[in-house]
Amino acid sequence: MSVKVDLETNFAECVLNAGKVILGNKQRNEMNPQLQKKQNKIIMNAICALLNSGGGVVKAEIENKDYNYEIHGVGLKMPSIFKGYLDEMQQGDLFLIFVRSWNAEASGVRLASLSSNLYHRYRTSNDVMNSQEALAFLKGRSQTLVNTNDSNSLSPQKVQVGVQNDGNIRASAAALFARTRLQFLEKLNFTKSLHVEFKMFSTEVSQCFDESLPSCVSAFANTEGGYIFFGVHDETSQVVGCEKEKIDLATLSQSIDNCIRKLPVHHFCTQRREIKYAVKFLQVHNQGVLHGYVCAVKVEQFCCAVFAKVPSSWQVKDNRVKRLATKEWIAWMMEADPDLSRFSEMVLALSLSSTTPRSRTVCTHKNFECLKEQQKRYFPGAPGWHSG
Repeated sequence: MSVKVDLETNFAECVLNAGKVILGNKQRNEMNPQLQKKQNKIIMNAICALLNSGGGVVKAEIENKDYNYEIHGVGLKMPSIFKGYLDEMQQGDLFLIFVRSWNAEASGVRLASLSSNLYHRYRTSNDVMNSQEALAFLKGRSQTLVNTNDSNSLSPQKVQVGVQNDGNIRASAAALFARTRLQFLEKLNFTKSLHVEFKMFSTEVSQCFDESLPSCVSAFANTEGGYIFFGVHDETSQVVGCEKEKIDLATLSQSIDNCIRKLPVHHFCTQRREIKYAVKFLQVHNQGVLHGYVCAVKVEQFCCAVFAKVPSSWQVKDNRVKRLATKEWIAWMMEADPDLSRFSEMVLALSLSSTTPRSRTVCTHKNFECLKEQQKRYFPGAPGWHSG
């Protein structure tokens, strides 16, 4: 099931066909969670694409034939960024969502995005940046590149004495990373912090890394670097590890390498370094017998930007719904009006900050009569062009 551009339609706007969908608050709560998530994702992507492409209509075929919009509601989980952009209606067995074009001036960013997938470390959590935060972060990285050395910037010797509490935790984490042997249920003398994350192994070991490692690496790389310890309880700070029978060190090490290397990165600098990290497996012993392992991952601060995955932002292009590539998303988000400081005779007639995503900057000679004044002069009787 995928979104298709409907080329045979009675609407003047672009129409995206989202296929079949079950609607209604109660009906969607009772349906298969995976199918519910899949249908919701398809419609969200279609709406996002239209927001970035001048607006249009999302059309879906209602699968539950007894559905009534007025009685049952919709049941689709809409993100807050869609507020004020949508109108809905039922037309027989079709459900129509009318989508307005994205407003850059009201939102403060040029594009609608379901997620930036760009993380940063805030206190003890990995937080995904919203579009405004992501834009500010990217501008900051492009203007002031962080000086990250190839040396071991997270070693205890590098910790500043002035930052007592967090500095001590960071030093303790570095000391733990340097160890080779731990004791089962050993209680560590430090907790989660800005530079330390604890994670427990899930039943499926590889799934644990697939789900949590990308956001952890993105957050630490985009902040000040840090350590992730898989196999330490995040509340008690006790060493648990993963039982030796359930873990293949060589396979897991390769899986971690593959996961980190495929993370999308964007460079503003000329050095174009890769993500710098190190992986260690610390033995966990129980009464002198090898019980299992703690997996420790050290992530260095990155020079530019590391994403957990490609930003979730879409557009309609060449009669297809396409996801924007990371580089394309950044370029579009950061696009700015030209600098007219060297052209004193020119002024901005239309700024990118007050337009839709597809609009462009318009410059004009300062002595030219603006469009609004021309309208008043040539069409004095037209409504809406005169104030008062």
